[in-house]
Amino acid sequence: MVDYDKILKHVGEFGTYQKKMCFFLYLPVLTMGMHTMAMVFLAATPAHRCRAPEGNALAARYNWTEPEKLNMTIPWTEDDDGNPVRSSCERYDLDALLSNGGLNDTSDVLMSNLTTKPCDAGWDYDRSQYKASITMESDIVCGNKWLAKMAQSIYMVGFLVGSLVFGDISDRVGRKIVYFAVVALQCLCGIACSFAHNYIAFVVLRFFIGASGVGAYVICFVLVSEVVGPSKRTLVGTLEYCMFVLGYIIMGGIAYFVRTWLMLQLIISLPGIVWLPLWFLVTESPRWLLVKGRTDEAREIVEKMAEKNGVDFPEALWNDMLKEEDQPADDEPEKPDYFYSVRDLVRTPNMAKKSVIIFINWAVVTMVYYGLSLNTSSLGGDDYVNFTVSGLVEYPALAVSMVLVEKWGRRPSHCLFMIGGGLACISVLFVPKDLSIVATVLAMLGKFGISGSFNVIYIWSGELYPTVIRNLGMGVASMWARVGGIVSPFIALSMDVWGPLPYIIFGGLSVVAGVLCLILPETLNFPLAQTLEEAEAFGKGGSFCCPASSAYSAEDDGKAHEMAPVVSNHDPPREDEAENTAPNGPAMV
Repeated sequence: MVDYDKILKHVGEFGTYQKKMCFFLYLPVLTMGMHTMAMVFLAATPAHRCRAPEGNALAARYNWTEPEKLNMTIPWTEDDDGNPVRSSCERYDLDALLSNGGLNDTSDVLMSNLTTKPCDAGWDYDRSQYKASITMESDIVCGNKWLAKMAQSIYMVGFLVGSLVFGDISDRVGRKIVYFAVVALQCLCGIACSFAHNYIAFVVLRFFIGASGVGAYVICFVLVSEVVGPSKRTLVGTLEYCMFVLGYIIMGGIAYFVRTWLMLQLIISLPGIVWLPLWFLVTESPRWLLVKGRTDEAREIVEKMAEKNGVDFPEALWNDMLKEEDQPADDEPEKPDYFYSVRDLVRTPNMAKKSVIIFINWAVVTMVYYGLSLNTSSLGGDDYVNFTVSGLVEYPALAVSMVLVEKWGRRPSHCLFMIGGGLACISVLFVPKDLSIVATVLAMLGKFGISGSFNVIYIWSGELYPTVIRNLGMGVASMWARVGGIVSPFIALSMDVWGPLPYIIFGGLSVVAGVLCLILPETLNFPLAQTLEEAEAFGKGGSFCCPASSAYSAEDDGKAHEMAPVVSNHDPPREDEAENTAPNGPAMV
């Protein structure tokens, strides 16, 4: 496809045609960002206490005031700081009072003889902020609160399945048709979810929303990368992620005005209907058509591209490309086919060490990213402000990471973001509860660090793997990222043991992962390894040394190899890597 890249440079790497294509393809990514972060509000858990029907009967009989009824029905307990608070999961057993005909003693004496029991008649919720959520509707609190976290984990399982299945199908069937199919699927499941009053139906539909959403994201990334020139692939991939974050931020604004989960779910799903007519404005990837031998269709699209960009169609370049494809490669010696496997990522000591550290970092970065993003309500203060600021902080984090990664290098930048962000999370432990604004600032600094490291680890990982297994390595790393996303909601449950514990876990893991990365070699301004042998030799001089240029010999089948292009955080898989694994989108999602 080298000649096709030359054609793109002639017709315009990022002309009017490509800009319109990218804009239309980015629009559904907005709703994907909304759905991904929606559980903050769909499954919001406000203050609650046990419902006590007997208490209402006794209150009517003895004319209790509301404070007196509360005192007779809900016991006291202690919060993390030892302060007395009303229990959310227990109530007094008042059956004896009703069976004995009522009160025969003063309240104070009687209270000492009452026993407690778990909530068995439902809960009353504070509806001053959230009018309705799936948590309130299904009573998934107290002993069942893990079900809310399970719903988010299953959504992340959908991410895992969707990134594998839909990426592969789009390689076989086509980018455009699969893209709009998953956009339609997400829209359909999203609307259906807004009518799912059953928890199991809600979770199943959320799984398909996640699978179709990430499928749309991955295919969009591949499609926009294939219609722009080589120098613009990082740009279009970054812009796609910016649209995801914009959807994330818009979600906070919509949730502020829509306080019921059913209506909120419906509102963020309906735009999918508007996106479907974009079918008539988006074309198939010419690169994919050429790979499939559909040259006439590819030429028609490239001609339209040239016309929209105001240049002539490169007839000579096009004909040269077709001739080169048709020319048999008799002068090249035949080599036996070798299919690389996951085992090649860990088969040799140095590659195994690098792969393990990369996998740990991908899992930790994703775990902490979603852990901080989806638990902003635990910080105190305004839930909507915390959520929106958590999204906004990603833009400067992305900008700073893109500057530092080229100025300082991959290793110091990533370690700075990971260790700095981790220490900010751990510092939440030392903030008094009455200084919630300080805790929020520290959490946002942690989010800043983890968002910056997300960008760096994607660039760095691609440069550490050799060309022959680069896409395979990135695919496996992406799988570990999904594992981190699946585990993340359950770490948030450790808050029940001790309030700051989730931030200590997230911060501690970030620091450990950041320190481990000091073992990895720097890759800035070094040529990329082409073979497994080169990758094994790369950075073997010591834990903290820069990789020696001697790791790259001048002999590779008798020829000196050229410096490979640096893999950016959003570069699509190379054509010669396409058989190793399905393409993967940017690591952020």
